Amino acid sequence: MSESISLTRSAQSRLARLAQDADCSVRRILRDVLRDGFDYTEHRIRAVNEGLADLAAGRMMSLDELKVRLALRRADRARTRSKAA
Repeated sequence: MSESISLTRSAQSRLARLAQDADCSVRRILRDVLRDGFDYTEHRIRAVNEGLADLAAGRMMSLDELKVRLALRRADRARTRSKAA
């Protein structure tokens, strides 16, 4: 079954910009917008693009580095709690 929807010009422009930012088709991004709404779809695309920019700029860490940082934070919090008690 084929159905059609009508969008305002501003919604069409917003949809086209989102598709361009996500590097995908308008049809693909429309499915996301219909499911999640414009605001969330824009937020998600922006977050993904920021993450990709971080990767390209070398602002990342390995899983092992993350585990070490988390272990250090947990140990620091444990020391802080034991001093307060």
